[in-house]
Amino acid sequence: MGIVAFNWAKEGNNRLTLVMNRDNWANRQNLSGRSVDNNGTWFAISRQRGRVAFLMSSQLLGDAVDLNYSGGELYPILFLESDLSPLEFARNLAEREAAEHKERTYCLVVADMALNSMVCIRKRALNETDVNIRTVPFGVHTLSPYYGLDSHSTKDSLLENHFTQMIGALGNDQLPLLQEFAWNFMGSPGAEGRRTVFVEFSAFHHNKQVFEDRIRFGTTSTTALAVERTGGVTFFERYRDTNGEWKEHDFRFNIQ
Repeated sequence: MGIVAFNWAKEGNNRLTLVMNRDNWANRQNLSGRSVDNNGTWFAISRQRGRVAFLMSSQLLGDAVDLNYSGGELYPILFLESDLSPLEFARNLAEREAAEHKERTYCLVVADMALNSMVCIRKRALNETDVNIRTVPFGVHTLSPYYGLDSHSTKDSLLENHFTQMIGALGNDQLPLLQEFAWNFMGSPGAEGRRTVFVEFSAFHHNKQVFEDRIRFGTTSTTALAVERTGGVTFFERYRDTNGEWKEHDFRFNIQ
């Protein structure tokens, strides 16, 4: 589970600006964006080639863990390692899904900065093999596990509106505003009367063989990214460690 907002820009200082929350059960730990179940990830960016991939999946609600391809978590890594264009990768992935017939569902976005290409790949249902491929146009978009790209759901619209305001205020020093947005909107329950996309509640797990007591379900990581047209990348992430405490790190690098 989770939600993403991103701006795939035709003009301006940034080529790509992105914020992303990952939500899951506390018993399925996520460390700095990587899954301990299969070492997959929900977000990946290449320093050398300017390739980016990120996904949403509803399979975390069921804790359906496939050590090879649970919810497509290895696909971002496969895209970064491949030499295929985003569209070629999407078509190859569609063929793979049809052949393997694995029960997984996801919505994956892959982009190549050098090729100026971004594609959304969506597998809607666990028991279906059909994969929808869509070229992503320039502009602000949202991505959610249930509704895919550009849903008009209340939560997606809320994030889109706040995100659009945030990117309009970005200046030359982007990190402080990315951090503030990640903490105060993406990563905070908010003050009374102020809505956010942060998730936090306690509930009984649907599978008592996994966990019998009430456990926490909620936001476990927030990622913020800005990719400049010059090749400069600003990255910020906050995440819960194995003790449930929040950690954070940020760094900058140049795409080579």
